[in-house]
Amino acid sequence: MTKSILCAVFIILILGVMANEIQGNKCGEVLPQVDCGGGGACGALCRQLKHGIPQCLPTSNGKLACYCTYLCPP
Repeated sequence: MTKSILCAVFIILILGVMANEIQGNKCGEVLPQVDCGGGGACGALCRQLKHGIPQCLPTSNGKLACYCTYLCPP
């Protein structure tokens, strides 16, 4: 019984380390050249330039900024 528990813990630990390596580090930046209004310009530019995931986030002046999250270059 102890061997099976130890084996299960070891497998879970290995899978956790592998998932961390596969995910990679995330980077992000605001794309100031695009408005985050309708039309999908934020998403299109983020995917084209960075192969990333776009988000429209509110700024301190009440407007929306295009924030692009992507995998950091190696």
